[in-house]
Amino acid sequence: MKRFVPFVLLLILSLTACNNQPIGSSNNDNSSPSIEQPAASYLERIQNMADIGITIDSDDQTIAETAAYDENAPLGSVAHPLSNSESDYLEILTFEQPTQYGDAYLIKVGDATIAIDFGNSSQQDYSDNSTYFDVMKDTYDAYLNNGHLDLLILTHPHADHYGGYPAMKEATKSIGMIVDYGYNYYYREQNYRRDVVDYYVNMGTEYHRIYDMVNEQDNGQKRTYVTSELFIDWLDTGYYSENFNDGAMVDDLNVTSLAGILAYRDFTYFFSGDLQNNPDGYGGTGGNGETSLVQINNANPEIFHEVTMMKAAHHGSSKGGNDVLLDVLEPKIVTISAGAPYATTYYNGKTGVCGGHPHLQTLTRYLTKGRKRTIPKVYLNFVNGTTSFVTDGINKVYMAGSPLRMSYEGSYLNNEIHRNHGSILDLYNDITTTEWGQVCHGL
Repeated sequence: MKRFVPFVLLLILSLTACNNQPIGSSNNDNSSPSIEQPAASYLERIQNMADIGITIDSDDQTIAETAAYDENAPLGSVAHPLSNSESDYLEILTFEQPTQYGDAYLIKVGDATIAIDFGNSSQQDYSDNSTYFDVMKDTYDAYLNNGHLDLLILTHPHADHYGGYPAMKEATKSIGMIVDYGYNYYYREQNYRRDVVDYYVNMGTEYHRIYDMVNEQDNGQKRTYVTSELFIDWLDTGYYSENFNDGAMVDDLNVTSLAGILAYRDFTYFFSGDLQNNPDGYGGTGGNGETSLVQINNANPEIFHEVTMMKAAHHGSSKGGNDVLLDVLEPKIVTISAGAPYATTYYNGKTGVCGGHPHLQTLTRYLTKGRKRTIPKVYLNFVNGTTSFVTDGINKVYMAGSPLRMSYEGSYLNNEIHRNHGSILDLYNDITTTEWGQVCHGL
């Protein structure tokens, strides 16, 4: 049965609550729960956001465990979550990127925070002359409580996913736990390994390889509780390296991306870095990462099931978001992280913004009703700007975009696009209604 708080009660709470602080401004430390008025703060947070028409389905829910708090239990277990913060809503933020590729997500519940990748190099500039470093640092400063990040996830060792770490590090004083792809990729990611993993581990951060999490070895756990209500089930893809020094299993590092499903109350969110099906690889060997993930996890429907929201793999690559995965997840919301390409970008007969990611094949899979799927709402951060999604985890999902920092431009046949899109209140500016979607992809 669906849980809900009557609107009248919410309204009374919103009128009577006092001393409510904006998100990220609490002075509470990690030793005590948040003291904000949850219902009132939730109404306050969503009042300038768009109701995107998505209602959370009970089929999305993954059941949380319960246990008495025990500080001697393994960190991240149900008895010893990374944070004891409480809040009446979840927020998922996706950063607009200054270049064609890049993923950076920040997730917040009360004072508890999760970062999934950092995006491309923090030295990159947006076309409005702001720097990615400043944008990321300022956002972390606003969202992190006293500079503490509870969980850092790095999906795989590509520069467009870990290149922004200097900005993250500048704003982050401490990290509770790091989980990453877990293999040695030689010189290409040694700065991340030295300046992030080793740096924070020496400060007391707990570090786990994804292989150890899904196989429950070296204190790894298949489920990590960030709070009592917010947890992640780590999903095996069959492409995680058993030994750190063995390197990647296949040449296509995207296929080695870690995957998981985040759950908060009835809301669930699938993320997977750049996981894709690419059997030929880029250097001779690859693999069917999404197909393998489905084959391994299909026997566990309590964890691997329909989700409310999905992060598109590999910036909407033609090799990601395959039907074999979509038919299981049936997402109601899809977010695609891809920066606006330059006007000179050329791909498959198209130029400029029309020649970059996401690819038409993937958009068609998302936006065409499958054997049993409904068509999800799709958001793209070079159309919608930096996006913020907020939900109480029970009823609806709300969303706001932001003014674009990057102009997108390009041409397709005789049609040209030179347009700043994005809005403070992104009222259904789905990609299907944009000039970009209509001219480039005929959506």
